[in-house]
Amino acid sequence: DACSNSCVSASCGDGVVQAPEVCDDGKADDTDGCLSSCVAASCGDGFVQEGVEGCDDGAQNSNTAACLTTCEKASCGD
Repeated sequence: DACSNSCVSASCGDGVVQAPEVCDDGKADDTDGCLSSCVAASCGDGFVQEGVEGCDDGAQNSNTAACLTTCEKASCGD
């Protein structure tokens, strides 16, 4: 519900997933699977997910930059 067990209003970042949140790990870290905005990390969100993406420039529709739309760094011959 809208009140946590500690009697404070529920909010993004409190570590408890409540609708409409997709995730809430309680961390302000945007490099893991859950962004600080309580949405799941994904390629194209502008944050590099450690161990998963090589880059993420947020440009989901361009393969002409240093970062491809697959969140891999551009290289010769790609």
